[in-house]
Amino acid sequence: MDIKKLFDSGISFDEFIKSGDNKKPEIFKNRFEIVNIDESIKNIKNSSMVSNVLAFAESWCPDCQVSLPIMAKICAILGIDFRILKREGHEEDMMTFCKDKEAKIPTFVFLDYDFNVLDIWIERPKIIKELVGKGDNSFRIGYVNGEYDKEIIDELLEKISRS
Repeated sequence: MDIKKLFDSGISFDEFIKSGDNKKPEIFKNRFEIVNIDESIKNIKNSSMVSNVLAFAESWCPDCQVSLPIMAKICAILGIDFRILKREGHEEDMMTFCKDKEAKIPTFVFLDYDFNVLDIWIERPKIIKELVGKGDNSFRIGYVNGEYDKEIIDELLEKISRS
């Protein structure tokens, strides 16, 4: 698989929002606008090797509706090139990155300037994965309403800063 070619075939966040199969573009626009990310994160870019982020996502997916706008905003602030591909049609490509051999979305692949894979973030923050593992689904409404945005932001910034 040629990751650069795959990345180049992706679309921008704005194109993703405007794509014909996105039935709820306002969800992505609104979340992008309201998510609060401190501009002081700009200093992370100086020490990070991340130049590109490739996302696999679908507009109908609640996890994508939560995390994709956050990743897009982080990339916009840091000047990181961000591209999105649909999961549908790219499941085989995703298998390279998925630990449990299931194409979960969103999947964010952190890449350096030469398109080497530096790190990967899959589907949900750790705290939500732990709750699901315990059979606790009480998080759902708060999750889609932004109550766990800080955890998502922290995890994504950690991936960027240590890569």
